[in-house]
Amino acid sequence: MKNSLLFVILSVFIVASMVGQQQVPNGDFEEWETHTLGFEYPVGWDNPNAVLSLFDLTPVTPSDDAASGLKSAHLESKLLSTVDGEFVIPGVVTLGTFVVDYIHFTATLEGGIPFSDRPLALKGAFKNYPAAGDSTMVVAIFTKYNNGKRDTIGFGGLFSSETFDTWTNFSIPIYFFVADDPDTMNINIVSSNMIMPNKDSQMYIDNLSFEYEAGIGDLAEMLETSVFPNPANDKLSFSFEKELNGDIKVFSNDGQLVYSTTINGVTHQMDVSGLASGNYYFAVFEKNKKMSSGQFVISR
Repeated sequence: MKNSLLFVILSVFIVASMVGQQQVPNGDFEEWETHTLGFEYPVGWDNPNAVLSLFDLTPVTPSDDAASGLKSAHLESKLLSTVDGEFVIPGVVTLGTFVVDYIHFTATLEGGIPFSDRPLALKGAFKNYPAAGDSTMVVAIFTKYNNGKRDTIGFGGLFSSETFDTWTNFSIPIYFFVADDPDTMNINIVSSNMIMPNKDSQMYIDNLSFEYEAGIGDLAEMLETSVFPNPANDKLSFSFEKELNGDIKVFSNDGQLVYSTTINGVTHQMDVSGLASGNYYFAVFEKNKKMSSGQFVISR
């Protein structure tokens, strides 16, 4: 009887935990609305259609070609011709805001939605058609407002230069660099790289969802990791409490992967002389399982 009661209690706890986990809004891209300017857009996702519809260009459109359900999002890079020259505008959907600088003809992806969970991965499906030398991008960024500024505390990214003619599932691991919970999350999906986009690149995206740890299990003991010196300006040393055979990844404050290598032993030295001053985050993995994470500062 005691075992049965314990089982019921655990079952209720698991279900309650799963219900409380936040998911990607309109991640299956089934919901679309028609803008007053005539174009369609996915509900909850900002995009460049409002800016470019005046030029009869819509980089983001609904598609009946879906991994499941009725709709997917079709992102296609477009060539914009103006009196100032020609510009390639990637197809973009973001849970944040697509911000355009009309003076310099540049755009940024900013903000996000309120979010306080720590998912393990971002899953989805895509068909991918990058032009030669180009790559598509699916990125999830988790941030927290600290001491008057916004810090990136978690990141996961897929940058693909491969062509996939059929619907292909993906799972993007999300790395959290600190123990804090985020307060904001953004997902940015782009049909070209943001630096040198190509007008012939396109992709289809569908079935986005976050993967969480299921059930209740023993929590693995985190590996104690020391970083010295901190702040650093030339060399940085990592010391682990036990022998480690895995890898380490280092990310900048804006979520960019700046360093990745395998590690064997109880110490690892990293040359940081080529990195700019600022805050950096690291994550240590063994057999694809995160063992440790933390942050350090480069100051010169």
